[in-house]
Amino acid sequence: MEIFLQQLINSLSVASVTILIGMGITLIFGLAGIVNFAQGEFLMVGGMITWALVMAGVNFFVAMVVAMLAVGLLGLTAERTLFRFTLTRPMNGFIMSIGLSVILQNVVIRTLNEVQKSITPPVTAVWTVGGVDIIAMRAIVVAITAVVVAVTYFGISRSRYGVALRASVADQDTAALMGIPVKRYVTGVFVYGSVLAGLGGALMIALFPITPFTGSVIIIRGFAVSLIGGLGNVGGAVVGGLILGLVDALAAQYGFPQWTDAYSLIVMIVILILRPQGLLGGTMGPRAT
Repeated sequence: MEIFLQQLINSLSVASVTILIGMGITLIFGLAGIVNFAQGEFLMVGGMITWALVMAGVNFFVAMVVAMLAVGLLGLTAERTLFRFTLTRPMNGFIMSIGLSVILQNVVIRTLNEVQKSITPPVTAVWTVGGVDIIAMRAIVVAITAVVVAVTYFGISRSRYGVALRASVADQDTAALMGIPVKRYVTGVFVYGSVLAGLGGALMIALFPITPFTGSVIIIRGFAVSLIGGLGNVGGAVVGGLILGLVDALAAQYGFPQWTDAYSLIVMIVILILRPQGLLGGTMGPRAT
């Protein structure tokens, strides 16, 4: 049991990064109807920026904030110059996001080469609780993710901005007639989703080495998380991430660890067959006009 708990705790930190990217995917889809395949590369860029700053002597947590802002700016640029013109044609936006992911990947390869990058974790303490070793940095990653999830959830469910956002998702035409600047909200959500990806990248490189191809791997898990919980449902992204974390722990302890991603995809397929809208139900992804 102690070994299983150890694996579960370790998997939660990985699940936290997946939840962050899944939340970005589901928020952007929920309002704009854009399936942003470049979200994984946004995460990778955030990790690379964090690595470069830490190597230059910048404090990790300062580098994390800078990476979030930089990737947010990247998201703003992408939304304004690319995705804004595809809101009425989601398939075009999806294809464009694939092209953007390839471009970002190659820019990083040409700039930093294909060698994996890693940093020394900013916090190296290990806590032992009931015979289970808890790596402090992994606990910090989980804690930061929990705070971000709580802020996002209450921001959407309780704030005036969140009420207007949910109204825009429900009926954009009526929301616009009520004076809600729908396109501005689309931009805001896209930028916020990008910031979450930048945060995910910074936290990921504090745990594992990353390469220019990391985004292509993590995006699959990000979509799995979103689809399991319900594409367009923030709470669903959290539930989906926790389920995949449990699957990872079970695979590491009782199955074949090298098949972890396959197990996760099998779980996603089974859930979608039984409940196509996801466990908590998703949105239809309305489009701004």
